[in-house]
Amino acid sequence: MFDRGWNCFHDVLMNIDRASANAFQLVAVGANRLLRLLGEWQQGETSLHEELAAQLRILVRTGALPSGSRLPSERSLGTALGVSRNTVTKALDELRADGLLSSRQGDGTYVTVSRRPNASRGGDRLRSFLSEKMPDRIDLRSAALPGLPMVADEFNSVDSSRTRELVAGHGYIPAGLIELRHAIAGYYTDLGLPTTPEHILVTSGAQQALRLAAAVFVGPGSTVLVEEPTFRGAIESLRSLGATLVSVASGADGVDVDDLARKVAALSPALIVLQSTVHNPTGSVLDSFRRSRVASISVRHNVPVLDDATLADTIIDGERRPIPLAAGGDQIMTVGSVSKSFWGGLRVGWLRAHPDIVAELAAIKGGEDLGTSVLAQIVAAKLLGQIERARDERLTMLGERRRLALEAVAEHLPTWVPQVPLGGGSLWLRLPQPGATALVQRAERAGVRLLPGPTFSVDDRLDDFVRLSYANDPALTRLGIESIARTWNELGATDSA
Repeated sequence: MFDRGWNCFHDVLMNIDRASANAFQLVAVGANRLLRLLGEWQQGETSLHEELAAQLRILVRTGALPSGSRLPSERSLGTALGVSRNTVTKALDELRADGLLSSRQGDGTYVTVSRRPNASRGGDRLRSFLSEKMPDRIDLRSAALPGLPMVADEFNSVDSSRTRELVAGHGYIPAGLIELRHAIAGYYTDLGLPTTPEHILVTSGAQQALRLAAAVFVGPGSTVLVEEPTFRGAIESLRSLGATLVSVASGADGVDVDDLARKVAALSPALIVLQSTVHNPTGSVLDSFRRSRVASISVRHNVPVLDDATLADTIIDGERRPIPLAAGGDQIMTVGSVSKSFWGGLRVGWLRAHPDIVAELAAIKGGEDLGTSVLAQIVAAKLLGQIERARDERLTMLGERRRLALEAVAEHLPTWVPQVPLGGGSLWLRLPQPGATALVQRAERAGVRLLPGPTFSVDDRLDDFVRLSYANDPALTRLGIESIARTWNELGATDSA
C-alpha cells in the first residue's frame, strides 16, 4: 500500500503547492462559516451595524473573504447572528458604499475586492487562545487542560550534563531526540503495540504531525473520509491540502463502522481520518470490536488510516489503556502529544507510523523547521516515564469537573441532551431544536463564549449542537451555564413572540 505516494518527496511538496493555489477557489460562504470568520465582532463600543461592518471590512481586506465570494442572504445572516435584518442591511450598505461589496438583483451579494489571503484562518477554535482574557467574560470554548505540577518539577531538574552535551552540537534533530523517541516507543509498547524508535517522528505539536502525515497521501481533489462531527483542526489541515472531505457519522460509540465501510467501498478514499480514543468533540472511545472492524476495512480496501489519539490519556470511564488502533496493521498511523497528558505549552507531538514513512517525513520536516525544541523534548522524555501518575491526576480532576458540569446542565438546561463523554474536557450537547449559532452569538453579548456545532462539521451542519468546555474552574463553568440558560430562555421567548 505504501506505493500510493508517500515515498516521493517531490510529490508531497507539489501537493502542498497545489493546495495553496486551491485556497483561492471562489465559493458561496454559508452563514455558519461566515460567523466563524467573524468571531468576536461585538465589542459594545459602537452600534451593532457599525461593529459588524468593521469586522466584515477586515475579512475582505485581509483576503479571508476573497473577491468573488458570495455572502449569505441578509435574512439568514441576521438570524444566525441573532440580530435584525435591518442591522445586517446597514452593515452591508456601508461596505457597498466603500466598493468592497456589490449586489445583483436575485443573485446575491458578492465581495468585489481581492487581497492576499490571511496566513491563518483558525476560526472559533483558536480565538480562545488568541484573544485577550476579559475579566467580565467566561470562556467555555477551549478544552485545553491546565498543566500538571510535575511539568515544572521536570524543568527544574533537567540534567545539566545532558544539556551541555546537546548544546555542543548544532541542535537540529528533524526526527526527534533519541531519548524521547525511545520514551514514546515504550509508551506504545506498554499499551500492547510493539514499537521501536524508528516508528516515531517527533513534531512541534499534534497538528504538525497530522498535516505532515496527511500530505503523504492527500493532494488536490483527493477524497478523505472524516467523522461528523470532528476536530476543526483536522478539517482545516485537510482542506489546506485541497482534499475533498466526505463525512462519516460518529456518535456516542465512536465512528459508525457500517457507514464507514459503505463509503470506503463506494469512494475508494485516499485516507481515513479518525479519533479512536477520546473523540473531540463527543468524548467517545471505540471499543475493541469496532477497532478491529476499522482495521479490517483499512486492510481489505488498502486505505491508510490516520488516528488522532492526542486525548488518549484523559479517559475518565471504561478501559483506561485501550490497545491503540494501529495494532491493526502498518497502514494505520497514530498522532499523539504531551499537550493533554501534561501541558500544552511544551508543544511536543509525534507520529507513530511505518519506519519508511517516518524516515521520509523526517526529511520533509527538516526542510520545514529543522526540528522541535530540544529542551522541550528533554522534559517530555522525562515526563513520559510518569504517564500513569499523569493519567491518575487527569482522571481525578476531569471526573469531578465533568460531574459538576453535568449537574449544572441538568439543573439549568433540562431540555438539552448531553452526550456523557468517556474522557476529555468538554460536553457535546444536543439542543431541542436548531439555533446553536444564534445562541452562541447572543451568549457572547451576555459575556459567555462557547462553540456552535457547525464548528465541528464538514458541511456546516449540526446547528442543533454546542460544545461546552468544563476543563477549567468549575465555579466559572457553572456561572457560564447559568448565563447560557438565561440566554436560551430569552431566545425562545423572542422566537415565540
